[in-house]
Amino acid sequence: RAQQLDPQNPNVVRNVLFTNTAMRRWSEATRVAARFRAISPDSMIAKIQSAYVAFVGYGDVHALRREMANTPPGFDPDGVVTTTRWEGAMLERDYKGALETLGDSPLAEMEYLLGGSTPKSFLQGCTWLAQGNQPEAEKAFAAAVVEFEKAVQDSPESAASHANLGLCYAHMGRHDEAVREGLRATELKPETKDATDGTLMSCYLALIYARVGEKDLAFPLIERLLKTPGSVDSVCYSITTNDLKFRWQWDPLRNDPRF
Repeated sequence: RAQQLDPQNPNVVRNVLFTNTAMRRWSEATRVAARFRAISPDSMIAKIQSAYVAFVGYGDVHALRREMANTPPGFDPDGVVTTTRWEGAMLERDYKGALETLGDSPLAEMEYLLGGSTPKSFLQGCTWLAQGNQPEAEKAFAAAVVEFEKAVQDSPESAASHANLGLCYAHMGRHDEAVREGLRATELKPETKDATDGTLMSCYLALIYARVGEKDLAFPLIERLLKTPGSVDSVCYSITTNDLKFRWQWDPLRNDPRF
């Protein structure tokens, strides 16, 4: 209705795009993404969201880096260009390229995880972990976890802060602490009270379970979230069939026949 009243408003079109994506209406999301780009041809968000629709909807793992290929050097005010390039490299399993992308950015914090800035060290840790370099991953996560713990201390009622800390703990192999923080996030913002961010808290928890070896808890939650509107996002905890198929984060489950 808002789009009918104000058809040239890019913010309205963006919300229509996000809603269709959240409901996994891929063909409609693709159409709206094209409209978003037509209305805002210089919008970086329009390009990035178009690429994510191509990935989560249709499994195009090259879309993110392809869209960022012509971005002017140095144009990255909040790190979103870097994180998109990094994500694209990770989806292609180009870990060397992912590390180079992070190294090229002067920023220490970037826009990625829900609820605020993400330490670059966390993304570096993820890359080292995916590559199998445990010593380097541990050093990077040791730096990142300090920032995540401070965020929880500063905002103890923030569900996203607990979820981010839990995910970092999970990547560090700290089982009990990871599960504790993931559960706390779902308690602070349950799906019954928030159909968008609340659902994403459950997505975080599913990924935490997967990373710490709690497969029997992970699988039923993943199965439910694959049918739940709102469990789609442009980050690692998003749960669609293509997220599960291509993201390195889900590798611990791949050899299980339930996966």
